[in-house]
Amino acid sequence: MNRFFSIVLLMVIIINTIRYFYYIFTGPIEAYYFVMLAINLAGLGLGIYYLFFQKRKQRN
Repeated sequence: MNRFFSIVLLMVIIINTIRYFYYIFTGPIEAYYFVMLAINLAGLGLGIYYLFFQKRKQRN
């Protein structure tokens, strides 16, 4: 994946994470929101690792 697509995907994950936090704090609590929040937070962590902390492969 190129960097632009990765950044766009990360922005979508951030928006979804904020949305599920909002659902948990305002509405009736359902297990679905916690599951989706956990998936989004895992994706957020992996996305940040992929963009900023992954070592680049050297081509010879």
